[in-house]
Amino acid sequence: MVREISGKEIAVSGLKAQRTRMNVIANNIANAESTRTLKGGAFRRQLAVFRGGEWKPGAKPSELGVRVSKVVSDPSPSRIVYDPGHPDANKDGYVSYPNVSMAVEMADLVSAQRAYDANITVILSDKRMGAKALEIIQR
Repeated sequence: MVREISGKEIAVSGLKAQRTRMNVIANNIANAESTRTLKGGAFRRQLAVFRGGEWKPGAKPSELGVRVSKVVSDPSPSRIVYDPGHPDANKDGYVSYPNVSMAVEMADLVSAQRAYDANITVILSDKRMGAKALEIIQR
């Protein structure tokens, strides 16, 4: 017999995915001015890519819910600033800065926090429903 996945388990998978997303955003913010990386060049903004499991008969619980399938680099262009005194300036005096926008990162962070909170609400509702069901049974 195949075990069904519960709403609480799906919400927990959402919590884990949003926590990873918030960590990626925090890394982007921390490196917003990093003009030099180990790979060379300016830091590239990172994005968490989510993957959800498809609901179908016989699906394994481990395949359901949401998870971060990978973290990818944002392909948008770097910010170019004229600063001939900067140690990473090219021969023309331009510095390539990360493609990180603080406004975008903060908006993404608020979105991730709200999704995280929504998943917590699901878990708390599941807990209340379980308690109410036990209360009904005990009558």
